[in-house]
Amino acid sequence: MRRPLLIMYIILLSISFIYTKNKTIDDKFSENEIVIVKGVVKDKIEKERYDQYKIGNFLVNDYSKNKDLDIGKVVKVNGKYKSLDNMKFENFDYGRYIRSVGYEGLIYIDKYEIINNSNIYLFIGNIKEYIKDTFRYLYKEKSDFINSIILGKKEYLSEEEKEIFTRTGTSHIIAISGLHTGLLCGMIAFIMGGINRYYKLVILSMLMILYSLMVGSSPSIVRSIFFMIVLYLSVFLERKRDGISTLSLIGIFFIINNPYIIYNISFQLSFLATLSIIYFYGYINEIFKISLVSLTISANILTIPLVYYNFKGVPLLTIVSNMIIVPFMGVIIYLSVASIIIFRINLWVAKLIACFNKYIIDIIYYLLSKISTFNFAYIEIDNPKLYCVIIYYIILFSYMIYNELKIMKEQENELQGYYKKC
Repeated sequence: MRRPLLIMYIILLSISFIYTKNKTIDDKFSENEIVIVKGVVKDKIEKERYDQYKIGNFLVNDYSKNKDLDIGKVVKVNGKYKSLDNMKFENFDYGRYIRSVGYEGLIYIDKYEIINNSNIYLFIGNIKEYIKDTFRYLYKEKSDFINSIILGKKEYLSEEEKEIFTRTGTSHIIAISGLHTGLLCGMIAFIMGGINRYYKLVILSMLMILYSLMVGSSPSIVRSIFFMIVLYLSVFLERKRDGISTLSLIGIFFIINNPYIIYNISFQLSFLATLSIIYFYGYINEIFKISLVSLTISANILTIPLVYYNFKGVPLLTIVSNMIIVPFMGVIIYLSVASIIIFRINLWVAKLIACFNKYIIDIIYYLLSKISTFNFAYIEIDNPKLYCVIIYYIILFSYMIYNELKIMKEQENELQGYYKKC
């Protein structure tokens, strides 16, 4: 069998879908029951109407916006429990979404008690606050964008800014994914003089895991970090790495850990984009011969139906937009990290770096805003059809399966090697 892990992954996907499709969630508590839960404050998200805390296995909403729990504190929360089965709004099942990101329920906080500290999350929280506040000091109005691409804080961006990235097909820039973690891995590897020893790989892995915890451990981040670790391990072990098998193995771990993750749009887009690049990049690049263009096209082949159906629109100028912003992402991220490191050493040098960085960001914003104003830049779709998505994937996956079977037959006749295209 050419890729047994892929077969296992597809089987698990099917089982998970059947298991969770119409299953009511087994709540530990009753609707509106006053409950007490204990856990570590892992993150805080400031929203317009309330602050949301990630505490243990629960999301905790503070509508008073005055609790101000610090990341890293172990707290005992008293509040009203909201059943996930009663959170369906029109076509959106918010309860299932909460399950898909790994949480058991939602609590409206009334009062709390701090009972201990979690040293690891306290350290992460302090670093996160320092980075966020320093960026705000150095970058002023552009700090929201910097905090978004470094810390994953998209909620600080205005609706107008989010609209620009959506219409130009560059929303992946403000959602931390493989591009961001790859750039950070490259920077760390450069500082350590290359990942040419096992202890360096361990250090890199630990730093990236800490970074993942700091920015929320979304499926796209965890997937990219695991991918990076497997890539380096294959070099050390002198083994060829099959990208689709690696991706399948990571997906298997995700689904075993949380079957509801299959409904998470971040999980869907991250895995489909990676699979699409692995499978189609070689073919596309033979035509265009420009790596960035080939990457953009290949990544969209399997993700465009999801964008069409979930976000009710299709960006048409995504290639042009990505040609503008992606080449500068490395420069922006590296200058941002440099400015925050030098901030404690020499304030004026840090301000000079930040000033140059802001200039680059201003140019990118200007160009993307101009592109977004074109009438043909984005097609809005009021009522996307699910059957169109299904037909698209049936045709495309049928071609991919046919091609796989063809390659397997050629391998049997010793006409083609295992790693020729994928």
